[in-house]
Amino acid sequence: MPVPKLCELNALFTREQSTLNTLQVVLEEESSALLNRDMLAIDGIAQKKVTALHAYQEQVNARLSFLLSHDFEGSEAGLCSLISQYDEQEQTELNEQWQLLKLGFEGVIAQNEQNGIVIYHSQLRNRNLLNILHGCKNEPNLYNGSGAAKGRIHSQSLGEA
Repeated sequence: MPVPKLCELNALFTREQSTLNTLQVVLEEESSALLNRDMLAIDGIAQKKVTALHAYQEQVNARLSFLLSHDFEGSEAGLCSLISQYDEQEQTELNEQWQLLKLGFEGVIAQNEQNGIVIYHSQLRNRNLLNILHGCKNEPNLYNGSGAAKGRIHSQSLGEA
């Protein structure tokens, strides 16, 4: 089977890069909303994130299908094998595009992990605050009227207080 036209592979990379850029913007919006504790924004961004992730997955699937339809393995090795079929100048340009895509994806993964850490710590903080309100934990220590620490046995929930 003949090697696909260079413009086809370039178009594939361009679409994937565009979708990756969109995903990066959504993750940055999510990060900002999380840091500002903007619950309304977080709700809206969650749907945008799902949509962007699906769009990116479709682009990855399109790349893999493209490789398979041209008798190359549907993997990075297959892509590298395809790129090696072009002349040296084109190989250099295609390899640069591919490396940019990989770096962009690594950046998206890092941003998503960072957002996940913020979410985790927010959940932990909220859980601890709820436990204090309900008197379920002795951490941080709860104190009675005379200033002595008291545990759950002597505590009352906020509704009982």
